[in-house]
Amino acid sequence: MNPGKSYDVQVTILDPGSVLDGLVLSAAANTRNEIVIPEPTKSLYVSPDGNGTACLPEEPCSLSEAIDQAMPGDEIVLGAGIYYIGNIYLPRSGREHAPIVIRSAPGVEAILDGSDPNYFHWTDIGSGIWHTEVNVSNTHLVCADGHRLYPYGSMEDLNTLKWGISGFFSSGTDLYVKFTDNTDPNQVTMIVSRHNHAFYIERDWIYLVNLTFRYYGQGSYAKAIYLNNASNNLIQECTFAVNDLGIGIKRESHRNVIQDCNFYDTIFNWPWDSVKSGSRLETGGIRFYDPMTGRGTVIRRNVFHDFFDGFGVCPASTAGVTNETDVYENLVYQIGDDGIETDGQASNVRIWKNTFHDVLMGISLAPVYTGPVYAIRNLIYNTGVGNNNYSGSPFKFNSGYDKSGCMYLFHNTCHAGLPGNNGIYIKAPGSWENIISRNNIWAGTNYALNDYNTSQPIDFDYDDLYTSNPDEFIYWGEGPNRHIHDLETFRSITGQEQHGLNVEPEFNNIDTSDYGLKTDSKLIDAGTTIPGINDDFSGNAPDIGAFERKCIFDGDGDGDVDGIDLATFALEATENFRAFAHEFGRSDCI
Repeated sequence: MNPGKSYDVQVTILDPGSVLDGLVLSAAANTRNEIVIPEPTKSLYVSPDGNGTACLPEEPCSLSEAIDQAMPGDEIVLGAGIYYIGNIYLPRSGREHAPIVIRSAPGVEAILDGSDPNYFHWTDIGSGIWHTEVNVSNTHLVCADGHRLYPYGSMEDLNTLKWGISGFFSSGTDLYVKFTDNTDPNQVTMIVSRHNHAFYIERDWIYLVNLTFRYYGQGSYAKAIYLNNASNNLIQECTFAVNDLGIGIKRESHRNVIQDCNFYDTIFNWPWDSVKSGSRLETGGIRFYDPMTGRGTVIRRNVFHDFFDGFGVCPASTAGVTNETDVYENLVYQIGDDGIETDGQASNVRIWKNTFHDVLMGISLAPVYTGPVYAIRNLIYNTGVGNNNYSGSPFKFNSGYDKSGCMYLFHNTCHAGLPGNNGIYIKAPGSWENIISRNNIWAGTNYALNDYNTSQPIDFDYDDLYTSNPDEFIYWGEGPNRHIHDLETFRSITGQEQHGLNVEPEFNNIDTSDYGLKTDSKLIDAGTTIPGINDDFSGNAPDIGAFERKCIFDGDGDGDVDGIDLATFALEATENFRAFAHEFGRSDCI
């Protein structure tokens, strides 16, 4: 579907035995418009050392002054530099077609910094531990030369460096650090967070554009931006560098868009157990908090890297009737646990055209209450990384919590890449209504499919199951022979993959992360049609995997060869029309 268009919708209810069976409902609905930032009514100019109330280019004011003045339709333009500021509350909302825009001036970097700019002298108190007194109590974020230190929970744990990594212990305003290499903190750049958040937004139609947020980590539940009962807001082209959390979303927060941003931290290689043991850093770039009943969040075209968990898109237990959350075209890499987490209340959550690589797990669905959740045309490779003893998987289903709803996995390309990992790994415990898999590539280096939770239903077909391990194929967690070595046996035992394949995918070039299919791949035209998902396929049938090869003369990529394609070819062709007619009759794809 296209943005800003009206569509007719028809729903047929199939519920045998019910008076509603066969009922047809029709309606029309509009898709949301693409966001356009309007020309401002007024521009207010600020600088890190601005003062007064003029807010002019030649006489900038402070950021807080501009925020107090800004009305719907106005923009606040931040000059270059570092703004040591936090706990900003916005006094009013913008309006539709007249948002309040807060952005950097063109071509400069405006940095909102949650750390204390003051210098702290450190005193050696023995055993490699150094002490200083800071200005704000209970900081949870301390960095040395740009790298986050581990937040140990006691002096004893800091003294022994329980997790084998450099860290700190905070008690009120007393701060202690210890390094694995006995670094003197007076000889490096030390960062100590003093602000819990940059913006608390309980308003609508606020646009934050091209800003950098860093070092927000004081106290509990710290985050750079807090959207609480806040709707129709935009966060665009911003950088979130080493915060306890980039963006937190809560309560009645509807239709917020987070796009083209960069989120990162420095904890990818921390021991897995250390993060799980009270670090309070299983956060990443974005989190939805209970209660969260807002709907229609869009998270697109962002980059997340060097976190423990990349980001989360569902509240733990409360949500609206459906979430209606779209997550697409994001890049996620170097993640010590889950690339994305939908764990919690998840219904109509759509995850598509994202790339995950160098992660322990790609997409966590553990659990997804109610459902459905859709994962479509994602590329997931090099799973099983991080400082842990676990093997990885593109999807995670196992949990000790309540039952998940339906999960639909369509057209995903999953390549384990690293030794000892499965194409897809279905672990226990966990329960769900169903996992429906179609047109996916499950390519492992251990098993193609490892399922030792076979008490739970799955529906797999038209997938490619492949492993580079010549001694194994599928592990099925029940029956006398759990090691299944060929596809026919797997079909006869389980009824799964009646149209599936067991062939090498033939990727273009995995060394350059080109996971498109070669021209002679047996996965071309080997998939099945899924209405509304792959109607625009090229060739005779959809290809298996995330990337559809375009037929030679399908110039506009819409899945067929029509007058537009013919006209384009006629203009560009160097051959005569007879050669064109000859080629047009073929089904070759490039």
